[in-house]
Amino acid sequence: MNDILSQRLKKIKPSLTVSINVKANALRAEGRDVLVLAAGEPDFDTPQNICQAAIKAMNEGQTRYVPGKGTPALQQAIVDKFKRDNNLSYNLDEIMVGVGGKHIIYNAMMATLNPGDEVIIPAPFWVSYPDIVML
Repeated sequence: MNDILSQRLKKIKPSLTVSINVKANALRAEGRDVLVLAAGEPDFDTPQNICQAAIKAMNEGQTRYVPGKGTPALQQAIVDKFKRDNNLSYNLDEIMVGVGGKHIIYNAMMATLNPGDEVIIPAPFWVSYPDIVML
């Protein structure tokens, strides 16, 4: 299996976040009360209004892939939010949606960095930032 992985991927260390979660789950299995902040996983269920909106969308047949940068309706909602809450104006073509913060940072780095570029990572940072830069 290791022979098919790229040299740059072989330099990446196992996720510290995953290791912490594994340890926390083991402690929980022993009956210990553990509050885990490592992965940023919420300690509450998804709010009902979000669940209901997802169910409604599925019942209406919205079960296909959407554009990688987000649907026009979502992009417009983001534009409206920035204008309403932050007094910032953006065009739809300036809005890109991702599956999470690290995904967006990875995409931005892959789009702008070249081998040998210097990257300065300010602290605090997610533990995956250095690995993203190495990729």
